[in-house]
Amino acid sequence: MENSSYNPYVTERIHRFDGALAGVCYSAPFMHCEQENTAILNGRNIISLHNQLPDTPELIIIPLTGNNLVRFLQDPEIYSSLQDENVQLAINYADLVQQDSALRRAAERFSFWLYDLAPPGTCWKNIAAFPFSGIALTDEFFHDNYLKFSFPFLLESCREREVEVILRTPQLTLPAEHYAQLNLSGWQEQRTSSTLFEG
Repeated sequence: MENSSYNPYVTERIHRFDGALAGVCYSAPFMHCEQENTAILNGRNIISLHNQLPDTPELIIIPLTGNNLVRFLQDPEIYSSLQDENVQLAINYADLVQQDSALRRAAERFSFWLYDLAPPGTCWKNIAAFPFSGIALTDEFFHDNYLKFSFPFLLESCREREVEVILRTPQLTLPAEHYAQLNLSGWQEQRTSSTLFEG
């Protein structure tokens, strides 16, 4: 039984490898509720980590997918509070392909992160051609690829485009210096399932 009075937001902290807290990512879609005001963080959320964040976190990442993304793209003007410099909208690869032209128009005013780097059938040109501000690697993708010859080239291409790359994982399994040497800029402490975008 679902408690309809319970706010669905769960947040995941984003850390730098020196231990500094850099921001937060919502792991449930932000747009479940109507926008009543311009507040980014929800004060009624009893499990939110916003009281533990810096006064002005570097990053607030808000996932958008499915109907939430469609509503956003139909009238982005009503979501002007999401244009704040530290707010990033997370999308997955399937939505990038399906909503390409509308997302490109929105990217003129909003910042986007990719949270689904390489599902089967990925066309790298689609990712390279979109003006992402950041990319989050899954734990599985990282561990399958970080020792491969091509991995540093992937990160180098991101750096050249000034795209930040973080790792989303329940816990770090390598020394922090190792991640920093790979030029990852931080990690997101995964608190839910391996998939950011649920239903």
